Amino acid sequence: MRLLLDLCFEGKSLLSRELGRGSTIVGCNPECDLCIPQGEIEPVQFILRRENLKLWLKNRSESGTRITCGGVDEVITDECRLADGDSIVLGNLVGHVRFVDSDSPGQTETLHRTATAPEKKYSICLPEQFPGELWELHGEGTRLGSGPGMDIVLGDAYVSSQHVEFFIRDGHCVLRDLGSRNGVFVGGKKVSEAEVEPGADIQVGKTRIVIVGESEARVPKVVRKREGVPSLIGSSAPMRRVLHMIERMAPHDAPVLIMGETGTGKEVVARLLATSGTRARQSFVPINCGGLPRNLMESELFGHEKGAFTGAVSQKRGAFEEADGGTLFLDEVGELPLEMQPQLLRALENGEIRRVGSTRSFGVNVRFIAATNRTLEKEVAEGRFREDLFHRLHVLAIQLPPLRERGGDVDELIAFFMNDLVPLGDEVEMSKEARDKLRAYRWPGNIRELRNVLQRAILMRESPGIIGEEDIEFIPSTLVTRTESLSAMGSRTLADLEKEAIVNELARHGGNKKEAAAALGVSRSTIHRKLDEYGIEV
Repeated sequence: MRLLLDLCFEGKSLLSRELGRGSTIVGCNPECDLCIPQGEIEPVQFILRRENLKLWLKNRSESGTRITCGGVDEVITDECRLADGDSIVLGNLVGHVRFVDSDSPGQTETLHRTATAPEKKYSICLPEQFPGELWELHGEGTRLGSGPGMDIVLGDAYVSSQHVEFFIRDGHCVLRDLGSRNGVFVGGKKVSEAEVEPGADIQVGKTRIVIVGESEARVPKVVRKREGVPSLIGSSAPMRRVLHMIERMAPHDAPVLIMGETGTGKEVVARLLATSGTRARQSFVPINCGGLPRNLMESELFGHEKGAFTGAVSQKRGAFEEADGGTLFLDEVGELPLEMQPQLLRALENGEIRRVGSTRSFGVNVRFIAATNRTLEKEVAEGRFREDLFHRLHVLAIQLPPLRERGGDVDELIAFFMNDLVPLGDEVEMSKEARDKLRAYRWPGNIRELRNVLQRAILMRESPGIIGEEDIEFIPSTLVTRTESLSAMGSRTLADLEKEAIVNELARHGGNKKEAAAALGVSRSTIHRKLDEYGIEV
């Protein structure tokens, strides 16, 4: 089941955000997971927390958050559970909650053949989006969807992140639905798998796909072959190194630790590792350790038995069970409480877990990927992270570069996000002045900040058809806003978060206190005072 939050303005859809397991922070703070540029919205307005098929809204605003549940308007000042069809008021925008069944089976349409067909070459064509271009199909498959890990990325709001796959089997072209939310249609009939011939009428979302045979010379032969590894957005030297490491690590099942600043795309890399490896067709289960309350973390990871604690009214499968056979991704693993780290170590070393309230352990088989924006070696030295767990995680490691070190990748990211965020049917361009302004910025919040800035510009642009320089607004990511968003989900004290933000900025600016102070939006004297207060050595 997919949980979505659709943002609408005057009944018109602006964007759709999928809600993963764990928490999603919503507010006008640029550090939020979903940044809403509205004056009526608090820096952290509320937190959406998903627990399997349950969705909870935790209000963080003094004036409350207005919602509509079952047709009844009310202001939430604490916490409430949301259901399919409920709405959340966000200034002049409305967020609609949708529960979409991604597992509903379509009608299978397979043409059974008694013999293997002669060797043929097939390609797929997207005549409206990419006229004159072909993608040659191979036995290993070509995947289409709106997610960045796909072989062909479609800018269609009605297309799922992983929507459909085409491959060659016994000499025939076969398509398979990858669990899309809106289905795959061949000749107007919904299918889950089908053999298709050249000229077949295939529809995914609002995108038409045509199968092209090798004899159809009427289509220009501009052929794109499938790459060995799905591409990240960006072709700079640092990103080429990251891609090379993904390509080398993907075939192996050893744990991978992804390190990098907040907003650098750690989950994207984790998904690419998963979809490029031997478990590509199996489940990918992401968990944000920083977004889970301490009292729920053990249950979320390992599951629980009925009656294990108050409120445990039925047995629950944890993330390890759900990822069995596939990949488990633990984001912000440095936030894992010290008392839970031995259980994670045991699961990694022995492949065994035990549900809360159970006396029986059982085996699971998962590919484990973890990510952190903290320096785990330092956490180990200060006694907040187990050394044996650190070495178990640090078998393979990828260090992601910050956006300011990626050169011309900003232009490629702008093009990608514009294609993703502009409402379907609208045509919005960006002026040279606006683009130059984006290029010159240092992006302390990295890719997440760039996405939020573009989203704000698209929503609030003065001219319907163009984003001008005046539409590009950088909301300062200050010491206050960083600790504000981190403390909304974390269990550490504000002092811990403030100290971490200062240390990270000093490291980022090579110990230069003036630059670190400017990045945090505080004076240099404040930095000096905080260094003394927290005993930070530069």
